[in-house]
Amino acid sequence: MSVEIAPEGTGAELIINLKAWGSFADMKAELERNLKAIDSYLMGSMVSIDVGNKSITGRQLREMEDILREHGFHMKELINGEDPRSDPGRQVIYQDFNESENLVSNNTTLIYRSLRSGQKYRSDGNMVVLGDINPGAEVIAGGNILVMGALKGIAHAGAYGDESAVIAAYRLNPIQLRIANHITRPPDGENIVVNTPELAKIRAGKVVIEKLKI
Repeated sequence: MSVEIAPEGTGAELIINLKAWGSFADMKAELERNLKAIDSYLMGSMVSIDVGNKSITGRQLREMEDILREHGFHMKELINGEDPRSDPGRQVIYQDFNESENLVSNNTTLIYRSLRSGQKYRSDGNMVVLGDINPGAEVIAGGNILVMGALKGIAHAGAYGDESAVIAAYRLNPIQLRIANHITRPPDGENIVVNTPELAKIRAGKVVIEKLKI
């Protein structure tokens, strides 16, 4: 398996080494194989992909990002160089979380599954979840969050301070909502039954919830 867990301080939890594979088709196949073999408790981690000295097009980069998202991971960086741990020869051609001019800041992360307790997903842009966010699960987005199911866990939109961000869900019954630096929680012991899609946003410095007009 070509996956290693990077030590603390490197800026990436997982590194997948694809330098030994010649064609892009082989690299994709190896990426899929490695992602399937990663323990489920690491799902949601940031992943760096090292392709050595091979050239990667923008379209190929997007394909690798899509593969990561389908398996519940998010790309940290794509590395062109000999050694992801050493500065000489290391060229980062994609880097997440506002650390590079190559940042894709307006992207949308699409999650094709329900999230169970203990899972945590993070995106620098918008996030769409095609499923439920169950109690104990958490999503964090630099932009908006849309849940095409029940939001019963924790959601944080506008994570970099964007107070115009919103959180919308088909069934909104969270443990905690946060937009930028504003937090709201349901009253203790109160069981709220929600039968219509709702939207949370900032109004007059507070998180307010209203019916989502479709």
